[in-house]
Amino acid sequence: MKYCVVAVLAIALAAALAASPAQSPVDENFEHGVPPGWATEGLGPQPDKGRVEDAQETGGNHFLRISTDGSFYSFGINSPFDPEQYPLLTWRWRVDRMPQRADISTRNGDDAAARLFVVFRDAADPSIERKLEYVWDTSHAVGSIIPDPYSPDTVKAIVLESGSGKLGRWVPEKVHLVSDYQRAFGTKPGKVKTVAFASNSEETHSSTMADFDDLQINPR
Repeated sequence: MKYCVVAVLAIALAAALAASPAQSPVDENFEHGVPPGWATEGLGPQPDKGRVEDAQETGGNHFLRISTDGSFYSFGINSPFDPEQYPLLTWRWRVDRMPQRADISTRNGDDAAARLFVVFRDAADPSIERKLEYVWDTSHAVGSIIPDPYSPDTVKAIVLESGSGKLGRWVPEKVHLVSDYQRAFGTKPGKVKTVAFASNSEETHSSTMADFDDLQINPR
C-alpha cells in the first residue's frame, strides 16, 4: 500500500509539473539595484555623455533610468527562450525628455526617447539575427511598422507610443511577440536571443531621458 501511495504521489507531482508553466525567462522590477547578467552598451559620437542607472521614486519604487546626450545607451540581457512558448511581453515606461527633430525612418533622425529591443534568431537560418523594436516615437502614428533606415530587411520598429502627450507618466505596455514578428517580417520567429531597453539621441545631437520598469515575459 505504501508503494502504491508513493507511486500515485509521484504521478501527481509529474502531472502538476507538466501542467505548470516553466519559470519566466525574464522577470525584472529593478528593486534590488542593477540586476546580474544585464549589460550596458553605449554608442555614438559622445558615448560618455549619458548614463544607465538604478533610480528610486519618493514612494520607494526602484526603476531603470537611461539618459543620453548625443549618445546611445542600451541595457539588456541575453536570455534565450522560445517565443511560441512565451509570447507575451509586458513592461511600463515613462519618458521625461524626447529627442529633437527625430524621425526613425531616416538615418539622420533615427533617435527615439525609449525603445525595447527583442533580438531573434531566424527560424530557417539561426546564424541570421532579426530585431524587433518597440518604440516610444516622436512623430509616427501608433501602430506604424517602420523599417530601420540602416538595416530595413532585418530590423523593424513598431510604434507603441508617439509624441509628448504622455510625458512624465508611467505607461504600461503589453505585446505579443509572435504576432508582431509575423506582421513585421511576414514569417514565424526563431528563438529569442536578447531583450534590451534603450534610448538614443546621437543622430539628432539632442538629449533624452526615459525610465523603464516591471519587465515580464509570460506564457500564453
